[in-house]
Amino acid sequence: STEKDVPLDYADENSKMTSAIAVQWSFNAIKTSQKKRKRSVQVGDGNNPRKELRTEKSSDITAIFCVLRKHQCEHQVAIQNVVRALRCRAGDVGLAGIKDMQAITYQFCTLRNVDSKMARRANNFLGTCVRLSSFVEVRDVLLDRGQLLGNRFEIIIRKLKRVERMHMEGEESWKERMVPVRASHVDAMVKRIADGGFINFYGEQRVGDAGSRNHVGVRSFDVGRAMLQLDFRLAIDLIMAGRSARVYNPGVEETNAREVWKTSGGDARATLKAFPKNRNTMVRERDLVKGWLRYGDALEAIRCLPHNIRMFWIHSYQSYIWNKIATERVKRWGLRPVKGDLYIRENDGDIDAEDGTTVDVQVVTDPDSVSISQIILPLPGYNIQYPPNDVGELYTKMLHDDGIEMSKNNKIPESTAKGSYRKLFQRATNLKWDIVGGKENKDQLDSTADQMVSAARLTFELESGCYATMMLRELMLSTMSRGCKVKQKTMST
Repeated sequence: STEKDVPLDYADENSKMTSAIAVQWSFNAIKTSQKKRKRSVQVGDGNNPRKELRTEKSSDITAIFCVLRKHQCEHQVAIQNVVRALRCRAGDVGLAGIKDMQAITYQFCTLRNVDSKMARRANNFLGTCVRLSSFVEVRDVLLDRGQLLGNRFEIIIRKLKRVERMHMEGEESWKERMVPVRASHVDAMVKRIADGGFINFYGEQRVGDAGSRNHVGVRSFDVGRAMLQLDFRLAIDLIMAGRSARVYNPGVEETNAREVWKTSGGDARATLKAFPKNRNTMVRERDLVKGWLRYGDALEAIRCLPHNIRMFWIHSYQSYIWNKIATERVKRWGLRPVKGDLYIRENDGDIDAEDGTTVDVQVVTDPDSVSISQIILPLPGYNIQYPPNDVGELYTKMLHDDGIEMSKNNKIPESTAKGSYRKLFQRATNLKWDIVGGKENKDQLDSTADQMVSAARLTFELESGCYATMMLRELMLSTMSRGCKVKQKTMST
């Protein structure tokens, strides 16, 4: 996939080539033996139908394999656009993962129960934000969440500057100023990340914008926390409140709809009338309010949303706790294994970050025999092991302070979680960079000197579940909580 800051016209020029390469590569990378799937079919006469579970073998599965390109479009909105264009069910659209909304992204997609001719005509009914290409009829290939192997990124960073710190004689504090960046400095920063890696934090896309509630509004983990506290009415109010206008520029109609919900005390009919006419906006909120109008019950209203959306908020809260624990773990002991850490053996393979896949978790007794790349931290839940040291106690305290208990006996899936594990430390593979030509670099591109760089292209690959924004934050030694977002595009000395 392609991340932020790539010009739209750049991606368009290369889209056909990208799609062709993607489809050629996909059959070796994705095609795996499918689990047997069961479907419910009606048998018997019309007066006394009965249901029978019939096994559908993998050899019976046929689909259209293609490449889905999207830009400035949320995952769920993209699926709904495809469903309307193809007149199919949402369950017939298979995607292995969720891509960044702002980015220009390409990902493999399978379309089940869709005629090949209709699939090829889909772009006639899709807008410019979502496009399908490179159609191939396949057997035994159905994509689903959790099958993503990784992501390939190409990111262009423009208006590069670095922070130069100066200590003025006679003064206690340091002063900072922005100065141009030389190629040697960029090269050193890239080499540091390629060799040293980065802490595997979850990004803002997962947990929400950094900052206080008053400044950024509702974050994803706020909704998840309310659900885990069994306060589903609060969760609905938080979803309807949305993000702050300080970090997000909603339209007038969207702002009005949220205000109507707030001032009317949750009047579903009045809020539905106030929703924007564009049905591609506030998609989750529409379904939620319709559910509230139909059932009058907060939990049932939330269940009107797709399962992956409901679970996203739960995972967001787990990710928020993971980030806080990882921060405290590194503050206390740095990037070195210590007794009581959890780890996996080198040959145990990847960890499923959400589905609670069983892994052989070990406890560190001899820190010298384990590398930092093996250390894992759990996402809180009822089916995981916590570290038997101070870090484990931190999990207990944080969950207790939020009034949350994740129990296997809880029969409401929207208020509990199995938990899983995530590597504390990650490395990007095939990390490279080059200078992007522009007016500022025009006279220096052929120079062998240590030239100034105003724009650079980074290409690299990350495992599934890793965030390019977190790698960039470490590369540029930046922080997500700075008031001015422009400062994130700087490189520190």
